[in-house]
Amino acid sequence: MKPDFSLIPEPDRSVVKRKPLTPKQRAELLLAQNGFCGCGCGIKVNHAVEGSIDEHLNPLGLTGTNDLENRSIWRKPCSAAKTGDDLGDIAEAKRRSGEKGQYARRMKNGPTIKAGPSNWPKGRKLESRGFPKGRK
Repeated sequence: MKPDFSLIPEPDRSVVKRKPLTPKQRAELLLAQNGFCGCGCGIKVNHAVEGSIDEHLNPLGLTGTNDLENRSIWRKPCSAAKTGDDLGDIAEAKRRSGEKGQYARRMKNGPTIKAGPSNWPKGRKLESRGFPKGRK
């Protein structure tokens, strides 16, 4: 008996795009933070030396919004560490919702499995794996 896949809800594909801050909004955020990094490390943001990034406190991939309340200015080294953690959390959320993995691929592409790379010439057969013939 074939399972009824119509009962499984479609995953939400509406991804909110990152909206860049205006220079005025960036300055307002930095003033609200008294010039310090938004991660709480206690180091002043020096855009000329290290660079700075406007970081979403709650990532867009995890129900975050582009509102100013959800953003702060971070130093690039602090931001890189947070982004690495966020990517893992977003991948886990997608996996749990059924947007990643073998099951999701089969729902998208069908249950067929290709036998070999698609760029092989037609009619080509794999004759040997590189071992001389005749050896056992």
